[in-house]
Amino acid sequence: MSSQVSGRAVPTAREVGASLVRPLTSREVPEPPRTSLGRWSPWLVPVFAVVPLLQAFDLATRPDDLLLNGPLAMAFVVGAVALAILGRRPLPAWRVSGASVLMWMLLDGNQGHDAVVVPMSLTGTFVLAALVVVSRHRRALGWGVWGWTAALLVLGASTWEVLPHVMVLTLVVLLIDTLRQRAGARAEVALERSARVEEQEHSLVLEERARIARDLHDVVAHHMSMVAVQAETAQYRLVGVDTPVQDEFASIARSARSALGDVRGILTVLRATGAEVERAPQPTLRDLDALAHAARAAGAPVRVAVRGRTRPLPATVEIAAYRIVQESLANATRHARGAAVEVLLDYRDRHLQVTVTNGPGRAAAPAPDAGSAGQRGGGHGLVGMRERAHLLEGELVATPTPDGGFQVAATLPTEVAPR
Repeated sequence: MSSQVSGRAVPTAREVGASLVRPLTSREVPEPPRTSLGRWSPWLVPVFAVVPLLQAFDLATRPDDLLLNGPLAMAFVVGAVALAILGRRPLPAWRVSGASVLMWMLLDGNQGHDAVVVPMSLTGTFVLAALVVVSRHRRALGWGVWGWTAALLVLGASTWEVLPHVMVLTLVVLLIDTLRQRAGARAEVALERSARVEEQEHSLVLEERARIARDLHDVVAHHMSMVAVQAETAQYRLVGVDTPVQDEFASIARSARSALGDVRGILTVLRATGAEVERAPQPTLRDLDALAHAARAAGAPVRVAVRGRTRPLPATVEIAAYRIVQESLANATRHARGAAVEVLLDYRDRHLQVTVTNGPGRAAAPAPDAGSAGQRGGGHGLVGMRERAHLLEGELVATPTPDGGFQVAATLPTEVAPR
């Protein structure tokens, strides 16, 4: 465990030893590069391996002292290997390049020189590999790698003149680490924000589904009540109904009323805590005129147009169409105050096309977002409208218009049962 000095954690000898051993033994997989240059590095960096290979060839072809030049040439070859794998495997490349520097230091130091001069191609590869490790591996591993790198550079130089260079490179490492930490923090914030948005949208979808279920309750209850009433009165309306048939009708009536009770129980579960119970009948397309009149009273010029042969539609379709128009008018009132709104109902053979178009408002306002809720619609804006269309196996498209307005177009099948 770390000891405490003046409120700050001080690493123990074991922790320091682990941080120094980790760069030599870790098998950690590097993070993918975040920049375009980093993504191209596996193909660009190996090109520079030509430099140490040419140096190795130059040493190997010298006629003097082949016993020394041969191992030194191998150091250049090892450095070239490090460059070849640096883009894909930074940590192994750092180890290999460190081995090439160490080989040169040991071989050249045995010649009795006052100061060991490691070629720039080897030290450059070593430092570059360390910087790549710092930028693509965990913080603890990166600083451990840089500790070994700085120590090897200082020891290998055999002179204090290298210290300023090491200090400058340490500042570079510190800058890389700081930028990486900030980028990581921004990525985490963006991820959390995205997760919150997704959670909010999911919550809106669930709430809208519950609202749709409450809307459909009256429709289902009406049909189930009709089944029960017809079954119970069949023996009085029909002549010559035998006793077994009467018993069958009675069983149908009991089942219908039991199902009606179950539907009411589900509605109780779906109703939000503290939510007001709606006593009015579910709206239909015949109520659009009243809806448009209310919008006009609020200051929105609304015009309702009907195209095609009007006919009675399934209650689920009429409720969905009404709610879509209601939410669209609410969004238009909210985001484009004073804008003219046109509602078009296009009755086609197999579906109903509902289009609500509003022009630009008097004051510039952003287009409705996915989670915006109409103030008077009571739903959840585009999320709720899309969910209603989806449950009828239809589709809904909401797009800005060229003149700065907004249009909502829904296609609702009239012969498909809701999912």
